[in-house]
Amino acid sequence: MYRLLIVDDEPRHRDGLANLIGKLRPEYHVFKAKNGNEALGLMADNPIDIVFSDIRMPQMDGLQLLEHLDAYEKPPILVVLSGYRQFEYAQKAISLGVCEYLLKPVDAATLKNTLEKIEREIAVNHTQLQENENALMKLNQTLPIYNDHLMNQWVAGHIEGKSLSELRKLLPPIEAGTILLTEINAFRSADYIDDFQAKQFLKGQIEQTLGPAAGSVSFSLEDRRSILVTVISTRSFEICSPKTQDKLRACIRQMKEDGLEITIALGSQCEDIILQAKQAFEDAKRALSYQFFLGSAIILSLDEIRPAASGRVLTKYREEEELLDAVRESDKEKTVRLITAIFEKQINEGLPLPESFKEFILRIVLHLIHQFKEVMLEDYYKDLLRRAEETLKHSPFYAMMKTSVIDMLSEMIDTILKTRNWKKEMIIKTCLQYIEEHYAEDLFLEAVASKFYFNTSYFSHYFKVNTGISFSQYLLRTRLRKGKELLEETDSKIYEISKLIGFKDTKYFNRVFKKEFGVTPEEYRRITVNIFNANK
Repeated sequence: MYRLLIVDDEPRHRDGLANLIGKLRPEYHVFKAKNGNEALGLMADNPIDIVFSDIRMPQMDGLQLLEHLDAYEKPPILVVLSGYRQFEYAQKAISLGVCEYLLKPVDAATLKNTLEKIEREIAVNHTQLQENENALMKLNQTLPIYNDHLMNQWVAGHIEGKSLSELRKLLPPIEAGTILLTEINAFRSADYIDDFQAKQFLKGQIEQTLGPAAGSVSFSLEDRRSILVTVISTRSFEICSPKTQDKLRACIRQMKEDGLEITIALGSQCEDIILQAKQAFEDAKRALSYQFFLGSAIILSLDEIRPAASGRVLTKYREEEELLDAVRESDKEKTVRLITAIFEKQINEGLPLPESFKEFILRIVLHLIHQFKEVMLEDYYKDLLRRAEETLKHSPFYAMMKTSVIDMLSEMIDTILKTRNWKKEMIIKTCLQYIEEHYAEDLFLEAVASKFYFNTSYFSHYFKVNTGISFSQYLLRTRLRKGKELLEETDSKIYEISKLIGFKDTKYFNRVFKKEFGVTPEEYRRITVNIFNANK
C-alpha cells in the first residue's frame, strides 16, 4: 500500500520500530537506513510515501535530511523521532514541514494514531492533487476555446479595451496585415477521423505554406466551423506576390490529393490589422462567397472579381412569364431553356451578390410552385415548397443550384401530369356516380357542369372524350337500363315506370325504348315473363 522509510543510526530502535509497524500495517513496504546519506541513496531508487527519521545521526543528521527532502517535487510525509525534549529541535522540525514529532521509544498506541493521521493526510493530499490535475486539464482544454472565441470577437469588431490587450498577447508582433480565409469544401472521411482532425491538418499546412515570414496565427470561425481564419503580417511578407500565390495554389492541389478540397479567399490589406481586422475579415468573407459562381479549389480576391453594377437590382425577365406557360404545357425542353436563360442573364454583366441571387431564384421558383397549387395534392405542394427553400437557400454553387431548379421543375411537371390524370378520372367517376343516383330527376348538362365547376361547353367535350358518348345519350341509356330492370323485377304499370325513371311522357318512353331495344316496354315484359316460365 504505502512505502515507509525508517532512518535511525541505532539498529535496536530501527528494527524495533520496523517490527511494530509491520504488526500494525502488514501491507506497508518498510525500508530502513542508518543515516541521512543512506536514506537519500535509497530514496533515489524507491518512491517513498512516509519517512520516520531520528534527529541525532552521524554523517547526515535528521534535520539535514529533512532539508534535502524539502527540495523534492512531491516530498514524503515526515515524522521526527528523538530521545531529546529540547524545544529547538521540535521548532526546527516543524519549520521543515514535519507531520509529527515523537519521543523515543514510541509505543504502539501513539504509533497507531500517528499512522492513521498520516493516512488521512495522504488521502486528502491525493484528492487535492487529483482535483488540481483535473482543474489543470480543464484549463488546458478550455483555454484554446477561449482564445479562439476572443479572436472571433475581434474579427467581428466586438472587442476593445482590456480584451484587446489580451488579444495582443495571443498574436505575434504585428502591424500591417491581412486576413486569409480557407474553407473546407469537402474531405474524404477515410483519410481523416473527423473534421476536427481535418482542420488541424489544414491549419498546419496553411501556416507551413506561408512560412515564418508571414507571422501567421490561425483559428476556426465559431458560426462556420468549416472555415479557418489566418491572420498574416504583411510588413515583410507579400501575400499577393506571384511566388506566394503559386505556393498557395500548390497547397490547394496537394491538399486535394490528400483528400481535402479547400478554397482560399484574401482580405484587404490594412496598415493596422489589430484595429482594422473587421474590414479585412468582411472583405475576405465577401470574396469567399463568390466561390458560388466561380467554383472551389481556387484563390479568390475581390480585386479579381467583376461584380455586378453598384446598386443593381435583380429584375424580372420575360422568361419568367414564359416559364409559367412552359410548365403549364408540360414542356420540359422549353422549361430547361428558359431556366438557363434566366440564370445566365444574371451573370452576363458581372456577378451579383450570391445571397441576393439565391433569393431572386428562390422567389421565382416559389411563385411558380404557388401558381400550380390547385393541380397538386396538398401534402406534395407543402413538401415541394419546403424542399425548394431548403435546397436553394443552401446551394453551394451556381451550377448545382441550376441543376436543382431544373430537376425540381421537371419533377413538378411529372407530378402535375399524374395529378391531372388522376383528378380527371376521379371527376368523371364522381359525375357518373351522380347520374346513377339522380337519373330520375330533371338533369341538364348545364346544371351538372356547374355542379362540378366546369364551363358547359368544356364539360360537354370533356364528358364525351372520357365516356365515348354525349351527356344526353349517357343519361338516356341510364334511364332505359333502369326501366328494363323495373320491367323485369316489378308489376308496375308502364306509365308508372316511365315516371320513376325520369320520363314525363309515356309515349316518348315507349318510342325511345323500342328504338334502343327493338321492342316496346310491354313486349319486353311479355318476353321476359315467357322466358322465366319456360325456365321453371
